[in-house]
Amino acid sequence: MQQPPGRRPVNTGTTHTDRLTGGQASRLSWPTGFQPVVAQADRQDALSSLTGIRLALCAGISLLFSLTSQAADPGAKDLDAAITSGDFAACAANLTTWIGRKVPVDASGITEDGLKTLLKDPTLNAVLTQRQLITKFGAANLTAFAKASPDNSKFLGWLLHDTPAMEMCLEAATPTSLRAREDNTWTVPIATLELWQKLAAADPEAKDGIYLKLAMATALLPPGRVNIGAGGAPTPADPLVRYNHFKTAYKNKELVPSFAKLTVWDYTKIVSSGASDDDLAWGREMIRTFRPDLGATEMVVDMTGLVWRRNSTVPYSNMKTVLQGGGKCGPRSSFAVFINQACGIPAIGVGQPAHACVAWRGVDGVWRVGYGKGWAASRLDGLTGPEFVEGSTARAQVARFSQVEHLRWLTTGLPDKAQFNAVMTILQKIAKDAPDTKVDMNASLKPEEANADPGVEAAKPGAPAGKKDTSTTAPAGPIKPVNGILQVSAGAYIKQEGQTAFGGPSLILQDSHSGGKQIYFPQQLVFCWVEYAIDAPAAGKYELTMKTAAVNDGQFLQVGSDAFNAVGLVRIPMTHGLWATTAPVDVKLVQGVQNLRVTVIPGQRGVALHSFELKAKTE
Repeated sequence: MQQPPGRRPVNTGTTHTDRLTGGQASRLSWPTGFQPVVAQADRQDALSSLTGIRLALCAGISLLFSLTSQAADPGAKDLDAAITSGDFAACAANLTTWIGRKVPVDASGITEDGLKTLLKDPTLNAVLTQRQLITKFGAANLTAFAKASPDNSKFLGWLLHDTPAMEMCLEAATPTSLRAREDNTWTVPIATLELWQKLAAADPEAKDGIYLKLAMATALLPPGRVNIGAGGAPTPADPLVRYNHFKTAYKNKELVPSFAKLTVWDYTKIVSSGASDDDLAWGREMIRTFRPDLGATEMVVDMTGLVWRRNSTVPYSNMKTVLQGGGKCGPRSSFAVFINQACGIPAIGVGQPAHACVAWRGVDGVWRVGYGKGWAASRLDGLTGPEFVEGSTARAQVARFSQVEHLRWLTTGLPDKAQFNAVMTILQKIAKDAPDTKVDMNASLKPEEANADPGVEAAKPGAPAGKKDTSTTAPAGPIKPVNGILQVSAGAYIKQEGQTAFGGPSLILQDSHSGGKQIYFPQQLVFCWVEYAIDAPAAGKYELTMKTAAVNDGQFLQVGSDAFNAVGLVRIPMTHGLWATTAPVDVKLVQGVQNLRVTVIPGQRGVALHSFELKAKTE
C-alpha cells in the first residue's frame, strides 16, 4: 500500500520478505518434533507437491517484494533528513528514481488520459513538485540555505511539505516565453528563498491565502527603481515594507476588485513597482478623489492622458511632479505603469522604436498595450510583443498552464528518450488545444497620444471634434439656503452643455467618495458649462468658495448669475488631485430664484468639482 509523503514503514531491520516468512524465504521446513503422517507410497507425491508449493510461494514472495519496493513512497523523513544533512542532491536523485517508476517503461503505453490521471495522484504531485523545487533552486544552494540558520531549516521544513505553496512559487517563476519554458534551463535565485523566509518570519499570515501570494511575489520580484527623469528615481522600497503596504491597502479595500483574484505572477507586476510607498498611497487617493470613475472601471491607465506631453515645468522628485509638470514618452510610460500598480493592477513598461508606453492587465484578464503602437512594435519583460501575448495568454488559462508545466516537470530525469518524447508530445498537444484567442497585434489604446514623440506616426489631421453634449440632474426645486448659506452639490445641476476637442463626454457625473455626486470637466474642452437653480435670500454680494481638485497648475472656472453679465474668476489650486477649498470670490446675486452658471475656460487641463457654497457678505 502506498504511503503518503511524510509517512513510511518503520524500519525493523528486516525486509518485507523476511517479515512475511520469518527470515526463511530460501527454504521451508517443518517445525521441530513435527512430521506429517503420510503413507510411504504417497511420500514422493507429497514431497513433489511441497516442492511445487515452496517454489510458488517463493516466487509470490519475490514478486510481492518487488512490487512493494517499487510502490514505496518517499516520506517526510527523507526530506527532513536532507534538510538536516544538507544532502539535497541525493534526495532529488531518489525522488527522480521514484517518479520514473510511475511512468510506463514502454513509451507506447504513455497516453494523455494516463498522464492526466497520474497528475491527480496527490502523492505523485507532491513528490514531483518537491523534486522540481530542489532542481530549480539548486541542491547545493538549498544545502547552504538550510545550514545557514535554524530559521532557514524550519522554513524549508514547512515549504517542502506544502505542495500548493511550492506549485505557486514554481509556476510564478516559470518564464513567460514559450521558448524558455521548452528549453527548461531556467533557475530561481536562492535570494528569493532568503527573502521569502524573512517575510514569512515577520508575518504569520504570510503562509496562507492572498498574503502568501503577496509574500511570494515580493520575494520573486522585489521593488525596483523607476526612471522618471534625471534625479527623479526614488530609492527602492524595502521588500517587507512593500509587502505590508499592499497587505494594508487590500485590508482597507483601497485596491481594485480584481486584485483579489490574481496569480502570484500577476502580483509580481504590482509589488515590484519602483515608485515609493508614499507615491503609491497618493496615487490611489488621487484616483478616488479626482477620477473615481477610472477606479470603478479599472481603467486608471487613462490618467496617462493627464500627463501633459511637454518638457516638464517642474523638477521631477516623485510621481506627483510627473503628473503636475508633464513629460515626454519616458515619464509618461513610468507614470502609466505606476498608477496601475498603485491601484492593484499588473502593469509593465513597454519599449517601442524611439518611444515608450505601457502594457497592463485589463479587468477581463487580457493584457493590452496603450499610448503608442501595438504589440507588433513592442518589447517588454525581455520579450517581443507577440511573444509576451503568447505567454500571457497561456498564463491566463491557469489550470491548463499548471497542467502543462507539471508534465514538463515530469519529463525531467526520465531515463528513456522515448518516454521523454512521448510526454513532451502530449503536453504540447494539451497546450495547443487551448481556445484560440484573437488579438489585434497592431491595436493600441489611444495611439494618437504618442504623436508628439519621435518615431511614432502622428494622428491624422482634421479629426472631428467630439459631439455636443446636453444633460441634466435637476433636483426637485431650486436650492434653498440653510442658515443663510447656499450649499450646492456639484451634481445638482439643472442643465449642461459642452463639446470636447477629441471626443468623449464634456462632463462626467460620478459618485464621490466624500459623499454625494461630483462632476469632472475633462481636459481640452471646446466649451462647457453647467447651471444650478438657487434661491438667494437677499440681493447683494456673496462670497463663493468651491471644493475642487486639479493635477496641473493654472486652472480656472468662471461663475456668475444669469441676472448679471459680470462673472467671478475662480482660481483652482494645484492639489495633486486631492480636494481643497478655493480662495473666496465675490459673486453678485439678485433676491429669489435664479440660475448660477459655472463655465470652463477652453483648453483647461481637467478639474474635479465636488460642491460649492455662497455666503452673503456684510458691508
